[in-house]
Amino acid sequence: MKIYSTVKKGELHPVYCEDFLISTFMGESYYLGAVLDGCSSGEDSHFASALMGKLLKKISKGISQEERLLFESPPPSAEKIATQVLQKLFWELRDARKQLGLANTEILSTLILLVYDENLKQAYIMSIGDGIIAIDGKITEIDQENMPDYMAYHLNHSFDQWQQKQEHIFKVDQPKDISISTDGIDTFRTHKTDNPADFSPIEFLLLDNTLESTQNMLSRKVNILQKQYGYLPADDLSILRIKF
Repeated sequence: MKIYSTVKKGELHPVYCEDFLISTFMGESYYLGAVLDGCSSGEDSHFASALMGKLLKKISKGISQEERLLFESPPPSAEKIATQVLQKLFWELRDARKQLGLANTEILSTLILLVYDENLKQAYIMSIGDGIIAIDGKITEIDQENMPDYMAYHLNHSFDQWQQKQEHIFKVDQPKDISISTDGIDTFRTHKTDNPADFSPIEFLLLDNTLESTQNMLSRKVNILQKQYGYLPADDLSILRIKF
């Protein structure tokens, strides 16, 4: 696996970046990646995405130490691991809200979660809120018209009730190239008028293989977009791309 990532603050957010990214392994056979975007109309939105990201790190570390889960026979699927992660995140976020005395407006963040099982070569992806997912050359945009159904809205209900309502789920066998991105990737704008008519920043970042031999491919491409094509994102941006 080759793993590339980048986080870029948007022009409309001069102080804080509201996005967060996590990329980690759980045990020897499972990989977890996620991109998060705090709600701009919420309160301290940079805190919301960072809080959920930090909780995911804690959860992934805990699962890595739970040999009972990772070493079941047969080994658990990517979907089962992802469900465990989301269930623990649901509970941890509810506890954090109570312990810190937070309002729901302080914990509003989108989440695109990816779990990959190296044993079965399967990926499981769930999107909670807006974002873009690219799987083996096909780009899917999830647009809830800036009205995401945040996890925080459902913390007073059961996890099972919440999970059953999730619609943006992708299960992929033997993927070759997967990207997950916050919706900031759709806000690149340029004042240059001499760029190629068919040039797409989204495709350049999520599909194009230029610079794939370099570990910082995405960060370099973001710089190329700015210096060569004049493109800058208006909104914060976080991208995780994996080539298998």
